[in-house]
Amino acid sequence: MPIQLRILAIILAILFFVYTVSLVRKDRAEVRHMLKWLVLALVILLGSFLPELGGQVAHFLGIKTLTSLSLFILVGLLLIICLRFQISLISADKQIRKLVQEVSILKKKVKESDPQDGQ
Repeated sequence: MPIQLRILAIILAILFFVYTVSLVRKDRAEVRHMLKWLVLALVILLGSFLPELGGQVAHFLGIKTLTSLSLFILVGLLLIICLRFQISLISADKQIRKLVQEVSILKKKVKESDPQDGQ
């Protein structure tokens, strides 16, 4: 890996790490949701300091370049993250629908039990 690319990866990893920490500090994100991004920043940082190790792992797995291995792993991780977010979105949608139904039933009961509304 060329030194310019290593320096760029280090700078980007540090900026990404600082950005995710600032999101948590400003209360715009929760730590439990940002942990995967913090770990990703650390992996990028580690990969930029030890590119030979990544290349050896790639060759061991039968992949020609570290870049191909990285892209394959990152796409797989992003697909898993998207799937998890989709599942939690579906769960939240079901909960909201149930709450709306419960509120509607309660409103109906309140209207039926209030004698002043009927007169």
